[in-house]
Amino acid sequence: MFQVNLNFSSFEEIKQYFREQAKKLHPDKGGNREEFLVLLNWYQRVLEKFKEKHKIEVVNKCPLIGNYFFSMLELTVEEIALGGKKKIKVFGEEIICPSCNGKGKKKDGLTKTCGFCKGSGSVEIIDKRRNITTYLNCPYCKGQGTLLIENCENCKGKGKLRIQKEVYIDIPLGLKEGDIIFIPKERIDSYYDLYLEVSIAPHPYFSLKNNNLIYKCKIPFWEVILKKEITIYTLEGKESISSKLFTNSSPIVIKGRGPFLKDGKRGDLLIDFQIYIPEKIPFKAKNLIFEAVKIIKSQEEF
Repeated sequence: MFQVNLNFSSFEEIKQYFREQAKKLHPDKGGNREEFLVLLNWYQRVLEKFKEKHKIEVVNKCPLIGNYFFSMLELTVEEIALGGKKKIKVFGEEIICPSCNGKGKKKDGLTKTCGFCKGSGSVEIIDKRRNITTYLNCPYCKGQGTLLIENCENCKGKGKLRIQKEVYIDIPLGLKEGDIIFIPKERIDSYYDLYLEVSIAPHPYFSLKNNNLIYKCKIPFWEVILKKEITIYTLEGKESISSKLFTNSSPIVIKGRGPFLKDGKRGDLLIDFQIYIPEKIPFKAKNLIFEAVKIIKSQEEF
């Protein structure tokens, strides 16, 4: 039976332990079905407890001191309105730079004569008491006689690199421009806590205001007259609504079709529309409009 009282420091440790135990207990691998079901139940409970303990939060500001990484996070209107997951890059473990093998210098870069051995590659050690002279490799240039002077472009002369890896984070609901998301390092198996300031990417027709989604559009006057339905954009895609709605004042309010909020409810969709009338109408088109108006006025119900 697998151990249940274990302390884990990251999501990755939990997942790794689960994978190892699942291989042993899976019925298709000759394991016990009941024990495998217990493992699945345990895995779900541990994940939920870990998420609750190391939860992603929206905070007012970053701390003045601490081991954390701050960055901007650009989100689309749809990502903020619908929530979900976002792929980001974080720093992982530190490795020796593969470009310079940890030396911090460019392999084929410029060199200078070693000042310690004067370019000979060796140093002379004289033992006067025993009248013995010994030659050793220069400890600075390792017997090369020259030193590389250009920093490695990959590690900027440090000799080590922090590996960047891609992880997925949950997008909290109800975010606004300038909000700061706190992500504990345990959630993403990183060396640092993350503080991400939210920036909303410009959108051609959507915007967010007061927990509502604003949809701006221009509707040609002939569509309002000639069509029964007009196509609009929503968070769920294209939809058609009655053209009669556009004969009233703007905005049109569609309840419960806006962004998802913290409390699980949804804001409204506000259609901020303008009736489009061309600045210049061809003479022939004007005459046809006049004829149409005459016919309409001649109707008894007008």
